[in-house]
Amino acid sequence: MFHDLTENGRKMLHAFLFEICGLQGGFTLEKREQQCNDYIRRMVGRDKIVLMLVSGGVDSAVRAALLHKALLQI
Repeated sequence: MFHDLTENGRKMLHAFLFEICGLQGGFTLEKREQQCNDYIRRMVGRDKIVLMLVSGGVDSAVRAALLHKALLQI
């Protein structure tokens, strides 16, 4: 559920995320996808077989798509 923040709420959230938690604000989906692909390739390599069980939910569908894309490029 989305909640509109007041100006003070926005300042507090920004301070928490960037000053306390140390986030840098450079997140993009493309960077995250590339990080996932690199991790999968490092873990699987060229000589391993991957067996994945899926539940039919969104999480396992995303994982299957990432595996497929990462391993096709090896």
